[in-house]
Amino acid sequence: MSKKISIIGAGISGLSAGIFARINGFDTTIYEMGQKAGGVCSSWDRQGYSVNGSIHWLVGSAPGTDLYDLWHQLGVIEDNTFHNHNSFIEYKNIKGQDVHFYTDTQKLKKHFLDIAPEDEKIIHEFIQAIETVAKNSFPMDKAFELLNPWDWTKALLSNLPFVLAVEKYNQLSIKDFAQYFKSFVLKSAFENFWASEMSMTFFLMQLAYARKGTAGYPLGGSGKFVEKLEKRYRDLGGKISFGKKVTDIIIENQSTVGLELNNTEQVKSDYVISAADGHTVLFELLGEEYLDDNTIEAYQSLKTFPSLIYFSAGVSREINEVNPSIVGINLPLDEPLEVGNYKHERITFQVYNFDPTLAEKGKTLISAMIDTDYPFWKSLHDQGETVYRAERQRISNALVETLEKQLGNIKNHIEFTDTATPITYKNWTGNHNGSYEGWLPTPEATKIKLPKQFKKLDNFYMAGHWVTPGGGMPPAAYSGRDAIQLICRDEKVHFKSSEL
Repeated sequence: MSKKISIIGAGISGLSAGIFARINGFDTTIYEMGQKAGGVCSSWDRQGYSVNGSIHWLVGSAPGTDLYDLWHQLGVIEDNTFHNHNSFIEYKNIKGQDVHFYTDTQKLKKHFLDIAPEDEKIIHEFIQAIETVAKNSFPMDKAFELLNPWDWTKALLSNLPFVLAVEKYNQLSIKDFAQYFKSFVLKSAFENFWASEMSMTFFLMQLAYARKGTAGYPLGGSGKFVEKLEKRYRDLGGKISFGKKVTDIIIENQSTVGLELNNTEQVKSDYVISAADGHTVLFELLGEEYLDDNTIEAYQSLKTFPSLIYFSAGVSREINEVNPSIVGINLPLDEPLEVGNYKHERITFQVYNFDPTLAEKGKTLISAMIDTDYPFWKSLHDQGETVYRAERQRISNALVETLEKQLGNIKNHIEFTDTATPITYKNWTGNHNGSYEGWLPTPEATKIKLPKQFKKLDNFYMAGHWVTPGGGMPPAAYSGRDAIQLICRDEKVHFKSSEL
């Protein structure tokens, strides 16, 4: 009889764990508190538009990295069309200058030198760093816990320039690196990048994958992507139970033996994988007595990605004047916009003029992800629906005004606006403080290794962005696979990555 695995959460990591568990012959059920799969990776419909709530790019969208093989195994490469942008991010009007982070590094270097010849040295260093990182072939096909000393030696020696670059740039945030530029324009571009507190290494890796053409956007966005994952899991015989929130993890003799659900039902299993919010699972469902000191300290000290305002709008015209890019176009505001306790002078908008599947012909979806803080919105929400809705509307109005001024001919074509808040993210995903991607990969976070298992608790495994600083789609997917590799090790069976 097959061993049974209960998986908490039907996001990317939970679906990945479920797929690889089924490939390896385990009986699996995913318990999801919501009514559909995907977690943060989700889409929703508004007046004929499909709002892409997550994916901007997929590392591993083309051959050239182990992640391509991973996505192939998960069933999301076949019958999927990927759009490759020629720019990573666009900045409009920094002191009158537009800045383009071209994915072609030689074009990027020329553009930067045209803007700031006085920064020739640091520009050359930056371009060289992207090229160095782009050449890395660090293996991603096996859980780090399963790499033996010879595996590590081979990986390090064959990627020595990359390893040295990581050692250097891990110590710097993007904001730190920005200070090396003499040019106000380039310094501002780096300082205003999404999550500029993150380690410079992560930024270089993103640019490197884009440079290699392995960071395409899957047309159809998050919704279509998750549909493929869920279909792959169900085709393998996997089961999902929606509307089932896990209220307790059942433990006997220092070993997990099942779950208790919100309807008081208890389900027994041989293994439990948490692919849900780490804080809730570890500190509310388990308790500190099962955790190691490093994990407790990490949850007390590491920064999470901030909560978000997720703004979206449907515009009944084509917007071909904006060059599409991976992250979007960063626009200046006339007046700083207060969003909770954050103050923004520029906002990045994604104009989906490159994905015809999200809107009818002649129409365009626009979105923006804006950093904010959960406590502000929790307090506002507690004051009642009237003040909560009024603040959402104020922010939405300000963003529409910015689009009107910077792009023109927008307001008269608005068909809908939608403003999700950290409260939305908390209710929808359960993520601690409404964070959308777990741990922020700051220089400090890159030094910490979070465990997927705990010595004081058997048959329990962690997956998802709470075990991998930086979060995002690839870590979610490979951490789910890694959990199954570790279970196969503990079961003393050979791990299979495909049915063949």
